[in-house]
Amino acid sequence: MKLRVVLFSVLVLSELMVFAQRPSYSSINKKAIKIYEEALGKFELRYFGEALPLLDKVIKKDPRFVEAYGVKSTIYIQKEEYLKAISELEEGLGINPDFMPFLHLDLAELYFKTEQYSKGKERAGLYLKKYHPKAKLRGKAERVLESCKFSIDALKHPVDIEPENLGPNVNSDLKEYLPVLSVDMNTLIFTRTIPDSRSIDKYQEDFYASFKHDESWRKAFNIGAPLNTVVNEGGHSLTPDGNAMFFTICDQYGFYGEGRNGYGSCDIFVTFLRDGKWTNPKNLGPKVNHKKHDAQPSMSSDGRTLYFSSTRPGGYGENDIYVTYLTNSGWSVPQNLGSVINTPGREEGVFIHPDNQTLYFSSNGHPGLGDNDLFMSKKQPNGLWGKPVNLGFPINTSKNDFDFTVDAMGEYAYLTSDRDGGFGDWDIYKFKLPDYLKPKPVTYMAGKTFDSETNRPLSARFELKELEDGRRIVESTANSNGKFLVCLPYGKEYALNAAHEGYLFYSENFKLNKPINFKPIEKDVPLQPIKIGGRVILKNVFFDTDKYELKPESKVELEKLKEFLEKNPTLKIEIGGHTDNQGSKLHNMELSKNRAKSVSYWLMMNNVPKERLSYKGYADNEPIMSNENPEGRSKNRRTEFKIIGK
Repeated sequence: MKLRVVLFSVLVLSELMVFAQRPSYSSINKKAIKIYEEALGKFELRYFGEALPLLDKVIKKDPRFVEAYGVKSTIYIQKEEYLKAISELEEGLGINPDFMPFLHLDLAELYFKTEQYSKGKERAGLYLKKYHPKAKLRGKAERVLESCKFSIDALKHPVDIEPENLGPNVNSDLKEYLPVLSVDMNTLIFTRTIPDSRSIDKYQEDFYASFKHDESWRKAFNIGAPLNTVVNEGGHSLTPDGNAMFFTICDQYGFYGEGRNGYGSCDIFVTFLRDGKWTNPKNLGPKVNHKKHDAQPSMSSDGRTLYFSSTRPGGYGENDIYVTYLTNSGWSVPQNLGSVINTPGREEGVFIHPDNQTLYFSSNGHPGLGDNDLFMSKKQPNGLWGKPVNLGFPINTSKNDFDFTVDAMGEYAYLTSDRDGGFGDWDIYKFKLPDYLKPKPVTYMAGKTFDSETNRPLSARFELKELEDGRRIVESTANSNGKFLVCLPYGKEYALNAAHEGYLFYSENFKLNKPINFKPIEKDVPLQPIKIGGRVILKNVFFDTDKYELKPESKVELEKLKEFLEKNPTLKIEIGGHTDNQGSKLHNMELSKNRAKSVSYWLMMNNVPKERLSYKGYADNEPIMSNENPEGRSKNRRTEFKIIGK
């Protein structure tokens, strides 16, 4: 973050050096010029403490020496003494406003930084209108102007929130940042900068974690090895099931930690949870990591899309947001999210909500209130990201506000800020999100997969798809204990399938309406060994009432059945149709037979050999529940398959 201060006036500083070193000065006082050139030498070496008194002498010799005021203001900017820098610039520009025009931009930016937005707007507008700067400085001035305009309006229309510091169990007199919340909202993992005499820089970054108890966060603790080492680890993202973590390792003079290799100043690594322990981190490789700086990954809830920030060449600015996809051959070449998201400035701190439709990030390139503001973008129906929305005041302030994360329900957000009133340099805060900034809420399903006969845990493979369009939402694997967790966005109907070699696949249907409270779905998944007589109810095969034509939503389940038969090429199955006891026996027998026939025909039309298939209608002869109530009758109306040959 210190880099942002150094870069604050880098464009103006470079222009200033050109003017400051030119042979013709604004002064003809030889003694003043001699002292000024001595001061300039100290300034170039960053000996600011020695340069300042020399510059005071210059001004005493010649109070109209404009360059001296400009250099003094730049020193104060580097020292973060912004009000003093403003005073020097106002003095220098008051003497001759046209001698060093770019100082108007420096002054406009300082007005913005010190919350004098009206003055900043006026000064940036003057600079653009009167001096017609070249492209780089023009772009910078336009951003300052737009940010001042935005800030004036934002302060008039504050967001109704009350940021709450997470308190001393999480925050300290050190820096806490990059918070990430588990899907169940009971674990917080964040990065802390800590003193370490082993480190070359005497400070390093480590992961810390805190558990929630009775709505309060317990004392945070260092996660320890093998994740934390003497080098810098941070900027992490957990997969929803908690079985994998993507995070950033930054080198210390080429060292990434014992047994770790890197490609740039910061790289993205992955570690997996095996038998309760994290594996040694593995670099994602040169396809993802560049020789520059790649950091702050955020994993989507489907476990196959990774967002991160990078300084690699070819982007739109200093730091851009990229995305890479997990394919059958590994991670894809990262794609830039484009100019709607990325600017000539810095975009970072990216967070993709588990709804996979809402992106939050920080930027100093879009109009905002401070050095770094937080933004939200929604994915559009065409798959592109929409125009970013500034989260507003007081979520954003004139300070640095960054590292944003939102809980699964979309109710509460967590951010990092150096705003006044904290415990240290950077603290983690929490607040309730206003409705217009909320993502789509999600819940999760947690449970265990096991052998239905022996209860032995199974590492089954899960797949969750939207029935409407067949789009895969999640693909995941249960851990060695058979435990799993998958995210389920509300407002959709889903097909969930679980499969394991040597077993019949499991089928489930979920229809999640608008949430009332965050109540996870708990589900045990017994898998049946493949054997003669084994049955699976196809819970995602659908027909209209009293019809036997397959509805389009059935395709997801039918594709799964086809895949199962392809993986088990010797199996023969019978498709069985079943009804409740409403209506005549003859009608129900015909209806159930035709429904079974429709499934069998679809499989044949999709290259399953007909000699492996048979079908039969059972009407209401094999109920699995009572037909005396609506719920029972609903369960009895079903399509299933049965193993009849191996």
